[in-house]
Amino acid sequence: MKKKLPNYLLIEQDIINQIQSGTLMPGDQILTESQLCGIYKVSRMTVNKALASLANKGFINRTPGKGTFVSEPKVTKIIGKNTSFTNDIRSINKTPGAILLDYRVIRASSDIYVSKKLTLNSDELIHSISRIRTSDGIRIALSNTFIPCKYLPALDVNILEGSIYEYLDKEFNLHPVSFDYSFSSVLPNKQQKELLQIDSCALLKVCHCSSAENIPFFEYTETYYAGNRYTYKFHPETIS
Repeated sequence: MKKKLPNYLLIEQDIINQIQSGTLMPGDQILTESQLCGIYKVSRMTVNKALASLANKGFINRTPGKGTFVSEPKVTKIIGKNTSFTNDIRSINKTPGAILLDYRVIRASSDIYVSKKLTLNSDELIHSISRIRTSDGIRIALSNTFIPCKYLPALDVNILEGSIYEYLDKEFNLHPVSFDYSFSSVLPNKQQKELLQIDSCALLKVCHCSSAENIPFFEYTETYYAGNRYTYKFHPETIS
């Protein structure tokens, strides 16, 4: 005979099912403890135990004086596993996307820091790409990518609202590998708040270079992740 699950686990699983099915969306408010007690016919202690477990697992946020809300989707990136943003989002069964903010070709002399990162002469040209990265339409990050034109003479602008890495693989058989990471926490400015549709959460700024085949400095990227939507983890055993 199958053992019946404790009531708090049944409540927890029911709420998880509602979140995963889309019945409850990120930002939606969960019913109050009193309302949940009435629906599930259990004590407040049982409901509180279920909500505490959901909060610990990251499904909900409990804000004193305001209520309980479905958490924004959060992606975890493990340093040492060279997966793209697109693959990271797909790994949690979400649909990745990109919104193109700006694309232009610039001279290396117009951005000395980037030109040094890519070891370019001042008169060389660079593809400069600024985008919003999304997960199921939710804005996760702002990214600025720089690729020397000498390594990628032609770039189909139509693919910039998709995966650049998939485009490079399909069209040029290029497979960038990231290295030389740097991390910092910064406060968002007004424009970043508007673009990411956030209030006051900190941004995780992640910078890295990429090599590709026999090209030691193929790409330089700066990405600003909404801190409540994306997490980086460092696992030494994954670094070779």
